[in-house]
Amino acid sequence: MPEHIVGKTSDIDEGTGKTFTIEGQTIAVFNKSGEIFAIEDTCKHKGGSLGEGELDGDTITCPLHGWQYNITNGECLMNPQVKIKNFPVKVENGEISVEV
Repeated sequence: MPEHIVGKTSDIDEGTGKTFTIEGQTIAVFNKSGEIFAIEDTCKHKGGSLGEGELDGDTITCPLHGWQYNITNGECLMNPQVKIKNFPVKVENGEISVEV
């Protein structure tokens, strides 16, 4: 999978996320205590942007209806049969690369 630089670690405040479009996919990138994670941005429930959700530890809550996902593996906490894609992330010299 090719790597795409999406920005610098300083672009994403700790405890927040931002969305990026890479190869036609909208991806949410989160800064959890200095660790960077990337997941599919679209909630499987009603299509809300997870990048606009509230991050609490490993859990992102969709701003539309409160569905929750684990940002480390994409698992849905509301329905164990639902999972969103997570993407490998690399940080070098403060730059964030996401493999898509």
